[in-house]
Amino acid sequence: MATLTEKQLDTLMGYHEAPVFSVYMPTHRTHPDNVQDPHLFKELVQQFRSVKAEYDRDKDIQHIFSKFEALADDYRFWQHAKEGLAVFATRESFDVYRLRRPVQPLAIVADSAHTKPLLKYLQSGDRYHVLVLSTNTAQLFEGDRYQLDEIDLSQENVPESMIDALDHELRDLHATLAAYRTATGEKWDVAQNHGLKKTDVDNDMEQFFRAVDRAVMARYSIPTRLPLILASLPEHQHLFRQVSRNRQLMEEGIKINAGALSNEALREAAWNVFEPYYNKRLNDIIGEYRHATTKRLGTDQLDELVKDAFDGKVATLLLEEDRIIRGRIVDRNNVLYHADNTDNLVDDVLDDLAELVLHFGGEVWIVPKGKMPSTTGAASVNRF
Repeated sequence: MATLTEKQLDTLMGYHEAPVFSVYMPTHRTHPDNVQDPHLFKELVQQFRSVKAEYDRDKDIQHIFSKFEALADDYRFWQHAKEGLAVFATRESFDVYRLRRPVQPLAIVADSAHTKPLLKYLQSGDRYHVLVLSTNTAQLFEGDRYQLDEIDLSQENVPESMIDALDHELRDLHATLAAYRTATGEKWDVAQNHGLKKTDVDNDMEQFFRAVDRAVMARYSIPTRLPLILASLPEHQHLFRQVSRNRQLMEEGIKINAGALSNEALREAAWNVFEPYYNKRLNDIIGEYRHATTKRLGTDQLDELVKDAFDGKVATLLLEEDRIIRGRIVDRNNVLYHADNTDNLVDDVLDDLAELVLHFGGEVWIVPKGKMPSTTGAASVNRF
C-alpha cells in the first residue's frame, strides 16, 4: 500500500484511460465500528455494476472487479484501517490509500481519477509539524485538525537524543552516565555529581537544540513549508527560539511538558495553537478573492473559470468542500453538465477544474461550505 503524497497525487492525476474507478469512504480503527466497513465498500463497488456488465468480455476490467472483491474480503486489511479510505483502479493499476481523516462515501467511474477529496487531505493550509522537545530528547509529529502522526526520525539523520547531537568527545561520558543510572536506578545530577559545570550542561543542551533545529529545518520545514509548533517547557522554549533559524517556527507554542501528553491531548493542544493561524490564512485568501473581483481579477462563474484555467490565469482556486457538480470539462469552450440525480458514471466538473488549475501551477484550496465566498461551488483569484 502506497503512502499518499503530492507525488502520488500527480500520478493519480495522470490516469486518463477510461474507465478509471474512484472509491472513497470513511473507515474505523476499532471494533465494533469497523465491522460494517467492508459492507459499505461492497455497496459502493456495487454502484459500478452497469460498467461491469458493459465490459463483461474485457478481462482487464473484470480483473479490476476481482481485486475489489478480494479487498472487501481481506479481514486483516480492515482490521488496520484509519479514518478514511481511497481506492483507484485502472487497467494498469490498483492503488489503495488509508487516510488520516474521514471522507464522504463516494463511487465514481469516469475518464480520469476523482481526486478532489485528496486535495483537501493534502493541502498544506491546515497541516503543521509539532516538535516535542526536552533537555535530551526530540520527537516530530505531522498533523491537522483530525489526526497527529509521529514521524520516524531514525532514518532521517535527525538527532532524537542529546547523545546523538553531541560532539564525539562528549558522547562517551554521557553514555557512561546513562549506563550508570540504568544499572543503579539512582538519580544523578550531571553537573554536581560528575564534575561538569552548569555551563557545560547548558552548552550540551544548546548544541543539541541547534542540531535538532538544523535537521528539522533541512529535512522537513524547508521541503514542506509547514508551520512548526514547539512543544516544551517555557525555559526550553526560550533557549530553542534563541538558537533556531527555522522561519517556519510559530511564535505561539505548547508551553508544557508535552512528552507526558497522550497523542490525542497533544493533537488538541496543537490545533488550539494552530487554528487561529489557519483561520487567518483562509480569511486572507477569501479577502484576496473579494478584492480581486473589484478589479475583474476574480470570478465565481464556472464557464469563465474554465476559460481562465485553460489560459493559465488562475493563481488560486477555491472549491467548496464536498460539493459535486456532475459533468466534465470537454475543452476550453465546452463544459458538459448533467442533472444532480445522474448516476455515478459521470465525473465532477469541480474535480476537472482543480486538476486543470494545478496543471498550470495554480493553488487549490478546499473550503468549508460555511466559509465559501460564493454559491457556485468555485471562486478564483487570477494572476492577470
